[in-house]
Amino acid sequence: MGDLLIRDVPDAMKRQLQESAQRNGRSLSEEAIEIIRRQIAAERSGAPAGQRLRSLMGVERLSDDEVEAIAASRHERDREPPRFDR
Repeated sequence: MGDLLIRDVPDAMKRQLQESAQRNGRSLSEEAIEIIRRQIAAERSGAPAGQRLRSLMGVERLSDDEVEAIAASRHERDREPPRFDR
């Protein structure tokens, strides 16, 4: 197998990767490989956006309360539009 060196990884991104690796019982390298593998597979599959999002989220799911809150907020008249830059 080949090696891959990634330089200038932002500290916050590395921390998130470390946390994800710990949650999934993998090493930092194993977690990075898994994320890259899933992304490449998603791009090749041409799957709909929802399926790609689910593949990225893995086993993490929204609680029933979170789903209900999202559904309720969709019907609020004066709600702010969603922000995707956070």
